[in-house]
Amino acid sequence: MQQPIVKPHRSAWQICLNKSLPVLGLLVIQILARLLAFAPFILAVATGSFLSFDPEHAPAYGLVFSLPLYALIVMPLRFQAKARMAGLHGLPYDSRLSARNYFKWLAAALVRLMLVLPAMLPLFAFCYFFYYYMRVPGFNESLLFIQRVGELVKGSYPEGILIILLAALISSGLAAWAWMRGLPFEHQDIIAQGIGLSLKKANQRMINQRKPLQKTIRINFFLFLPALLGVLAMLVIQVMSMPLAGTLVFDFLIAVSVFLTLNFPDGTLFILIVVLLVLWLPLLPVRKLALSFVLSETPGENSAA
Repeated sequence: MQQPIVKPHRSAWQICLNKSLPVLGLLVIQILARLLAFAPFILAVATGSFLSFDPEHAPAYGLVFSLPLYALIVMPLRFQAKARMAGLHGLPYDSRLSARNYFKWLAAALVRLMLVLPAMLPLFAFCYFFYYYMRVPGFNESLLFIQRVGELVKGSYPEGILIILLAALISSGLAAWAWMRGLPFEHQDIIAQGIGLSLKKANQRMINQRKPLQKTIRINFFLFLPALLGVLAMLVIQVMSMPLAGTLVFDFLIAVSVFLTLNFPDGTLFILIVVLLVLWLPLLPVRKLALSFVLSETPGENSAA
């Protein structure tokens, strides 16, 4: 008989309750890795400057410098974290953080990034052109850019804004879809199997576990929803508190400028951190362990899950 769909999450809750210290240790390591990788971005936002670059674009430069660090630090540790979670589920994955294991995980991480890169390129291109035309040339040039985008469909400013928003949505959705398709690879026993066999088993895992995976992702979304709504509510409040002009295109440019420069009112970032700590972080291990339950097991094990 098929097990209830909540089984992966039931297992995740049991691990969080019965093995709270290892779960907490894993969570702390992953947070520290991300703080280290995004240190240039955090420093740029906090100080308003980054190395000798133009201070007006300090957050953008800091983010660009953080991306290679993410690939070198966070991505290998993602594979290590998945191995540790598989171990918490009772699977014999090697999760020791040694030099040998790190370079194997790093190689797998680079393969993972290369496989997803084609689907990420539209998002990277959108981010580059959007930032450039909204921040670099000047206000009048930004208006002209929006107008020209609207003219692609024989429209003007409203159509231009709509096309820009659709481009953001489509490119982000494509990138998210490709990233999610690569998740089973992270949950394979890279150290024991190597990259080639792990890719093969990951693809097979995606096929064999498609329905349980979809159900797990759906439940994870509902667990993530409170944090998403909390962040969106905070952003809406910030937009409503801005000194808007009352004209669609001007208000759009004002809001974009605030978000691209992170020039929020005092206390906004602190409130955002509190929202994430309360609504996102506590449920993060549950969501990750549930995915590990579905994706880490070898074919044939616990197939009813």
